[in-house]
Amino acid sequence: MDKVVLGQRLAEARDVAGMTQESVARAVGLERTAIVHLEKGERNLRVPELVQISQVLGRPLSYFVEAPVPAAVSRRSAPHATHDSTKALDVEVDQFAADLRGLVDLGLVPPSDRDHGLRVPRTHHEAEVVATSVRDRTGLGSGPITDLGRTCELLGLYTFAANFGETGPDGACVEVESASSGRAGAAVINGAAGSGRRRMTLAHELGHWLFGDAYDAQASLGSERMINSFAIHFLAPRAGVSAVWRDHREWPIHDRALAVGAVFRLSWTATISQLRNVELISHDERERLAAYHPRAGDYLRLGLSWNDEINAPYLSPAFIAACLTGYTSSKLSEARVLELLRGVLDADDLPALAPPSMDAYRSSFQGHPTATSDA
Repeated sequence: MDKVVLGQRLAEARDVAGMTQESVARAVGLERTAIVHLEKGERNLRVPELVQISQVLGRPLSYFVEAPVPAAVSRRSAPHATHDSTKALDVEVDQFAADLRGLVDLGLVPPSDRDHGLRVPRTHHEAEVVATSVRDRTGLGSGPITDLGRTCELLGLYTFAANFGETGPDGACVEVESASSGRAGAAVINGAAGSGRRRMTLAHELGHWLFGDAYDAQASLGSERMINSFAIHFLAPRAGVSAVWRDHREWPIHDRALAVGAVFRLSWTATISQLRNVELISHDERERLAAYHPRAGDYLRLGLSWNDEINAPYLSPAFIAACLTGYTSSKLSEARVLELLRGVLDADDLPALAPPSMDAYRSSFQGHPTATSDA
């Protein structure tokens, strides 16, 4: 990798780790000036030094040595007027996108066949039509999506949920292009945010991926609103929401809204907004419900609950399966697969490897002289 790019990655990883140049230098036995020159791209980095620094900063070696994904570079250079970002999010997007590209290159993750004719909706009606079409493609009907991560990977988008804190950035998505195998989408979201917010963020990033503007370089506030409109109709379609609303017609209005939120796993704000979108409540009713802040007990009082998903650390099921397939087929070492799995599994959880076959033993001895006795 170019020394300047490597230096930038060292500086960002150090910043995310909350370390100073002095503390890194002490940890690896270098002078502070050596770290300064490394981060400026003015000094060559020896392999043993890189190994030490990567361990101290808690980043895999691949983060420092693999070429960056072009779309991730483009996303960094785009103005962030329409989406929040931090260095921590940037680092995780870079790493996850590069890891996904590696799995695609190895043939462990299939390239996507997403519809290149899709575009960002121009109206809320168009957003609803597109959301309905995408749901139909995946066989979802009008019911709730119970495994959003798996649904997204069926559409070519793979997800990593990291812990950026409850008030951290929501997430980002980039397009990963393999040299020979095609494209896939890589989304990183904040797995420490509330459940409904996590789902809305991932559905929003799915919209960016499907509409072909995954790194959001030219996004406007208008397009962001339309992608949000797609996301809420994708998570909670009109027909499904209306059915739940009718099924609880004897309940007070706020209890009916709680039922909709629980079934479709939405935040309270998203729930009442969608009820207004599909004209099941009036503007005044929405305003009254907005002042009501339900607690967990309000749902449980009605016998309502749902399973949390996409908690940090989280990886798409197909991404995990690809890593483990690579491990059992000897395409990935144990150390590399544990890096890829990001703490979702540890060494004791990995599948047992089959013992080498007799053919493998024979081939290992080919070319070696046969031992003979002088007796």
